Amino acid sequence: MDSVSSSLPLAAKAGSPEAVFTKEAALLFQAGKFLDCLRVLNQLLQKKSDDPKVLHNIAIAESFQDGFSDPKKLIDALQNTQKGKNHALHQFSSPPVVYNDGFDASVAMFNIAVIWYLLHEYAKSFSYLDALYQNIEPIDEGTALCICLLFSDVTLLSHHASRSAVSPLL
Repeated sequence: MDSVSSSLPLAAKAGSPEAVFTKEAALLFQAGKFLDCLRVLNQLLQKKSDDPKVLHNIAIAESFQDGFSDPKKLIDALQNTQKGKNHALHQFSSPPVVYNDGFDASVAMFNIAVIWYLLHEYAKSFSYLDALYQNIEPIDEGTALCICLLFSDVTLLSHHASRSAVSPLL
């Protein structure tokens, strides 16, 4: 999922078995059928074991399934999807890594920032967003826009008003 409240865009070649699972999982998630979505994602995980995109989406679908009852558990799960693949979530390395299959670690970092924002932990959200903003150039335009908008809110809420006057992307 690109963000906590978005659908499940999992890149797969059209016509491939993975594309069928991906489309089905996205439709089920959007329909609020999280248990069925998880079933499909777990089938996809059998075909693409340890795929960070699939693990990321499973973590989010599980969180939605349980009513988002433990946001910190979701943060841990999102961080764990990156272990062994990338330390950007822990070290805020630059630039964020994009895996060969197209999974951008900045998506997971952004989702973690959103969760901290929802928990009113603005300083923690700020630390993730600031790291993302410092390396925004390689990030997908849609994700970059979301980062900038949330970063603006968080800088004001966390008393970093001088940072809220960020330069435009263009």
